[in-house]
Amino acid sequence: MFADVYIGYPLDECFTYRIPDEIRVAPCMRVKVNFAGRNMTAYVHRVHDEEPRDFEVKDIIGVIDTEPIFDERLLDLAEYTAAAYLSSVGEALSMALPSGLKPSKRFKNPFPNAEHREVRLNPGQQKIFDDIMASRGGGDRSHLIFGVTGSGKTEIYIELARRIIEEERSVIYLVPEISLSSMIFERLYGVFGDCLIIYHSHLSPNQRLHNWIRFYRGEARVVVGTRSAVFLQCPRLGMIIIDEEHDGSYKEQSAPRYNARRVALHRSRTETALVVMGSATPAVETLYACERGPIRLHTMASRYGGASLPDIEIVRIGSTKPKHIISTALKLATKRAVDSGRQVIYLLNRRGFAPIVICNRCGWTVECPHCNISMNFHRDRSMLCHYCGHRSWVPARCGKCGSDHLDKVGSGTQRVEEVIAAEFRNFNMFRLDQDSSRKKNTVPDLIGKMKRGEVDILVGTQLVAKGFDFHNITLVGVLLADIGMNLPDFRATERVFSLLVQVAGRSGRGDAPGKVIVQTLNEENPLFRYIKRQDYYGFYRSELLVREALHYPPFARIARLLVRGKNEDRVIASVSRLKAALDENIGKRNAGIRVLGPSSAPFGKIGGNYRHHIILKAEDVAALRGVIADSRDAVSGRDVYLEIDIDPYDLL
Repeated sequence: MFADVYIGYPLDECFTYRIPDEIRVAPCMRVKVNFAGRNMTAYVHRVHDEEPRDFEVKDIIGVIDTEPIFDERLLDLAEYTAAAYLSSVGEALSMALPSGLKPSKRFKNPFPNAEHREVRLNPGQQKIFDDIMASRGGGDRSHLIFGVTGSGKTEIYIELARRIIEEERSVIYLVPEISLSSMIFERLYGVFGDCLIIYHSHLSPNQRLHNWIRFYRGEARVVVGTRSAVFLQCPRLGMIIIDEEHDGSYKEQSAPRYNARRVALHRSRTETALVVMGSATPAVETLYACERGPIRLHTMASRYGGASLPDIEIVRIGSTKPKHIISTALKLATKRAVDSGRQVIYLLNRRGFAPIVICNRCGWTVECPHCNISMNFHRDRSMLCHYCGHRSWVPARCGKCGSDHLDKVGSGTQRVEEVIAAEFRNFNMFRLDQDSSRKKNTVPDLIGKMKRGEVDILVGTQLVAKGFDFHNITLVGVLLADIGMNLPDFRATERVFSLLVQVAGRSGRGDAPGKVIVQTLNEENPLFRYIKRQDYYGFYRSELLVREALHYPPFARIARLLVRGKNEDRVIASVSRLKAALDENIGKRNAGIRVLGPSSAPFGKIGGNYRHHIILKAEDVAALRGVIADSRDAVSGRDVYLEIDIDPYDLL
């Protein structure tokens, strides 16, 4: 007997191995094989008795699973993912399945004493719940709950999940960050108990395998996890929840570079499951899809329990130097809040250190005349657009007000945490960022300390803006709102808007009113008018006008082809050959595809690799994929690599 298997390499075909008499192999099991001189995990697609005639067949070394741990549905999903994101089925299966070799139960629940919680929906929540449940009869399976921060979206998710479980179906609950999964796990454990599991990369591979198998068998009915949990298998899938659906963390950064939101929508169609997304700041593409019809929209305009939205104040600061980073207004508001027994969040957005040139008087920045994207400052004092490659010299004066007070912004923020600690020496601080969150039990420790009032100021990056529901926070301070706003990326403004509105929503969730102080170098930026009013629709309409004019999503689909390698000359030669191949194949297909570049990527060198990229825009995504598939062989060689990203979240 023989087995056709997939390998987690960028190779499209199956490979055939002989099954030794002493082992049992079935489809949808994992086995060990020798491939190209290396022992690797392979995924069994088919078992048969058709001996290949044109090559020598190797034996399977051994089995990893004693029984199948997935079925044809995952194979179909892997084929969809591979086709949509131009990877191989083997890569998709390798991404989807846990790598553990032996299931391990050793998982300590960080919230073993979570209290049982009753969920009671108010009339507005109940109407959305009823509408979603009733819509299934008409075939509407994709929904967006657009609710202001603190409006009670989670309670709707919980009641929907409870109803789905009563129907003997299973629920996948996606969250963007591991830190947020811990907090949601606590809330759901008080409702679903041991029927609930968690799935993310901070578990060991064997713990993930154990939870995968429990969900696959139907022993657990609800899973909370990050993006890879979208692939979990179960007897009958009833619903996928995508919390904070706008978040870029749902986009994978290695092949296949899938978006969990698109994979969930595909599963909704193939497995007749609900997809319920929620956000206070939906992605522009998602809200546009609601207006066009594919996704049904539900809105929640007020906070749960009658709490009011926080007051937002925009404060101009005159310098980005660390010693000036906390304004007088923010210092006074912080001391008042803590002295009255309340808690404070400080947000420092570390994303966006790419240097830009900004006018210190009016906030004007240098933009590319062809792309409407901020240009980046380089050491030779030139300005470069990392989309189309347009280059110019740094202007002597501001292009808006004529001032010669032009500064380079984008570095020097590393000392900000030290400045905060020195300013408020007697206050208890807690830092939450990517580094601290990797430590075991950091988030459960934070949750406990916040509830006990042992933290005065929570200092963090974008992690503090997501999902936390602390009712004693009455002040949020954004230290420098301009960071990230002028990145050379068409989504830069949307990301900053979402981040600021989301972090503002952490304030005033309890019985005391909330306040938000947003510090900026340029209070005249139109974005701040929308943020101050928390006017998502105003921002959305203005953003649509820009994107339609420049042919960006949702009015086109885009792809990014990034060539990287240790030798820059070879990288440049390869990306030039790729550009020529693209031009030729676009002409053959008569495809309406726009090509930007090639150009050095905004982060031109990472990890010793030089990086150059090409951006493609097209209305027909099938033509876009076809042209890329026909052209990708132009990049070859052991020391130069091509990364293909369909619908990239960022272009850095």
